Amino acid sequence: MPRKRKYSIILVNHGKRQKTLSSWETEEKAYKKFNALIEENKEVVFPIQYNNLKHVMTESMYEIILIKERQEGDDKVIKVRDSYGKFTNYETNDEDWMVVDRAEYFVEETFWVYGYHPKLQRKTFTWIYDNIISKDARNKYKFKSMVLYNNKVLIECDGNLDMVICKNKKDALRFYNLAEKKSSNDKLKYIFFIGDISKSKHKVQWIDKIQKLTNWKRDKIHRITTRP
Repeated sequence: MPRKRKYSIILVNHGKRQKTLSSWETEEKAYKKFNALIEENKEVVFPIQYNNLKHVMTESMYEIILIKERQEGDDKVIKVRDSYGKFTNYETNDEDWMVVDRAEYFVEETFWVYGYHPKLQRKTFTWIYDNIISKDARNKYKFKSMVLYNNKVLIECDGNLDMVICKNKKDALRFYNLAEKKSSNDKLKYIFFIGDISKSKHKVQWIDKIQKLTNWKRDKIHRITTRP
């Protein structure tokens, strides 16, 4: 009697394995988890769109791939439907494993909120929205202003400034637009969305506020991307 195969679900980005999400001894159980991950993935609020790869900002290409142990007689290449529904040849770089199925996958982005550790205490969009943007937002005496400057989103209330540093300006704009949309849906009347102040006559005032908060030099404040 042939031994049972092992099945694993792995997370990959640009075809490179990031980590193993789960392992199983039967295809049925593996597929059950695979489909559950796809369903759970619909809850991602702000998916990663960019990665710093080899000091280059690159658009992410995350997938989950269901693989199984290769047995004698198995084909090295298997056809699997891609995100457009077309069959594509898939294979692994590992002779011991073969691809069974794949699916596009979203990974929740995290942000550096100034005042927290930039690597160990990164925050999700939901955390920032709940704890900074919408906090006390129904209080007319806690009026807030929110602006976008390069890769930074700034939230000011009562002279106190919070700053969210994003990977690049596209991410910052995406963050800003989502915050504005969610605030509108939640009917938060006391948040004023000023927009991109990069070319505004008031830009210098906001730069001064960033410098007061961080004590950064101007060239660091003017950066449009984070550095890996």
